[in-house]
Amino acid sequence: MSAESHGRADVVGLHVALAGASEPLSRLVAFSRAIAAEQVSQRMLRIASRELTLMLNGEACLVSQVEDGLLREVADYACTNRQVARGLSYYLTDYPTTASVLATGALCSISADDPGADPAELFVLREMEMQAVLLVPIVVEGHGWGLIELYDARPRVFSGLERHLAEVAATQIGALIACFEHEERAQRLYGETLASLSNALEAKDASTGRHTEEVVRLAVAVATELELDLDAVRNAELGAVLHDIGKVRVPESILNKPGPLTQSEWAIMKTHPEVGEHILRPIQSLQAILPIVRHHHERWDGAGYPDGLAGRAIPLGARIVAVCDAYRAMSEDRPYRSALSEDDAREELERGAGGHFDADCVAALLRALDRRDHTATVVALRPPGSAASTPNRRR
Repeated sequence: MSAESHGRADVVGLHVALAGASEPLSRLVAFSRAIAAEQVSQRMLRIASRELTLMLNGEACLVSQVEDGLLREVADYACTNRQVARGLSYYLTDYPTTASVLATGALCSISADDPGADPAELFVLREMEMQAVLLVPIVVEGHGWGLIELYDARPRVFSGLERHLAEVAATQIGALIACFEHEERAQRLYGETLASLSNALEAKDASTGRHTEEVVRLAVAVATELELDLDAVRNAELGAVLHDIGKVRVPESILNKPGPLTQSEWAIMKTHPEVGEHILRPIQSLQAILPIVRHHHERWDGAGYPDGLAGRAIPLGARIVAVCDAYRAMSEDRPYRSALSEDDAREELERGAGGHFDADCVAALLRALDRRDHTATVVALRPPGSAASTPNRRR
């Protein structure tokens, strides 16, 4: 072979080598872009679980958070329709290898055909019908925050490069979680300051203790289910905090009346959305939530107040707060009636969808309630011979 031929072969080989080396970098860049584009923590984790599965050519991925010795699944992705451990949790005392990964920060790869592997981890692989798992710790500001579990249904040994990619990805996830937590703390302080206004109202209205707090939680959950951007989620949250602030101008005799309101009393009660808007209008930072406060008693069919808006002319944040406010009101005892059961309240929402309420918001609230009910009960996957025999505990 001539020198020229050797030279060409070397160039071709170099191109192949460079292409092979650049592919993992390209995958990591795509992963970074995908998770950095998300402005809501929960959605970021969902995207991360999907992108990690694809980047490392796995079958499924779970992301879990450590809470009081329990590892609770918070996001998942599977390439197939298989429900891989969705909603399950783990007691760390049952899984020494997992506990060690979280304690030391060192990755660990486990294969079903490894006779020396931790029996508890092999039990999980059997339960999930998987052949291999890569355990990757998520560290946030120096503390073990949680765990990534990347599963494969094929016999597999994760290479050094794959482990390195997973470790870099986990570092990026940890950094984003830290940013979200810092932002959430700042927003929480701001929200608590505003909530003091709402608390003053609830002290006046004996029937609505904790009402606003529950409406706020549901509004955030519904906005998240609807995949709204971060600003819209925050506006829904603050709008829910202050939606009834106008009731400070409504006499207690009306708010706490044990029977039906008279026509004149009802006319006074119906002024509270406009009064609330007027109270908040001078506050520059709250301009975005004024439409929520003013329009949270509008109806999808146009029969609401104060302006009789209908359909999508009603601001989305107001539609969200309306359905959450109504659900909580139905679920609480009031001076003039007893609370409905959860099932009856859900049925009332479904009957009101498309008439009283935005059907999309009703569906999103029902999904959020199902998700909350699902996570309220911890179903722990426990290996044979674990210290406690009880599989569940209520949190």
